Amino acid sequence: MAQSSLRRGVTRATARTYHELRHRAQDSGLLPTSADYAHFICVGNPRTGSTLLMRSLNNHSRIIGYGEIVKSIDRYPGHYHEFGNREALFRQNPVEFLETKVFRKYPPAVEAVGFKIFYHHAPRDTAWGQSVWDYLVGDAGLKVLRLKRRNLLKTFLSRKQAGLTGEYIKYSGVAPAVTLDAEEAREFFEHTRAAEAEYDEMFTGHALLEVVYEDLTRDYAAMMRRIQSFLGVAYEDVDPGTEKRPTRSLSSQIANYTELKERFQASPWETFFIE
Repeated sequence: MAQSSLRRGVTRATARTYHELRHRAQDSGLLPTSADYAHFICVGNPRTGSTLLMRSLNNHSRIIGYGEIVKSIDRYPGHYHEFGNREALFRQNPVEFLETKVFRKYPPAVEAVGFKIFYHHAPRDTAWGQSVWDYLVGDAGLKVLRLKRRNLLKTFLSRKQAGLTGEYIKYSGVAPAVTLDAEEAREFFEHTRAAEAEYDEMFTGHALLEVVYEDLTRDYAAMMRRIQSFLGVAYEDVDPGTEKRPTRSLSSQIANYTELKERFQASPWETFFIE
């Protein structure tokens, strides 16, 4: 186990060094570069498969996908070494940061570059955040992957479990059953559906592909084929980027499941309880 962890650490360090040297060579004009590639974003809510999707796309030889790089003005994504020490630019002019550090020139083999952004990222009630969204909406060629989940109860439950265990990607064991507040759940359902409609409207006119979590996990290969075709890259059989938590019934994960199910009967959300 220790040797395996050491090998992974060495591999990651080697990869970081390689990417740093490659980007320096590109910036210095020592390697050929091109800006002729597709721009894309993955937009949605947390706990809907965004990490699975982005890590899987990064396993494609022609795609570069970044994570949550525009959360807020005070959350500089410095863990991406290729961005360098550009925190001042990030804070003062996020659009220029996106243009020069994210959607910059890459080796000609790169055919799609993008990142994921959640509804609450780049808060639109701030000038900084609004400028990010205005830039994305104004990019007519931007391709939008709209990540959604049909069963919002499972999204809500997953968020609560992750908050309790602190495990957002890797899982060390079976998550404990949790008690969910019915009113909080209802507000989450309503807010999520409203946000989905709002952002669908925001990107009207853009190339858009709806990626439903249940479809992605049920038929991963077929969905990845559709997504890669949408991004304009040749199909590659890429491995899933995350481990999947073993399937468990909702009733075994929600301590007050019966009470909640009765509460939401004859409501727009009753189908979430059909297992």
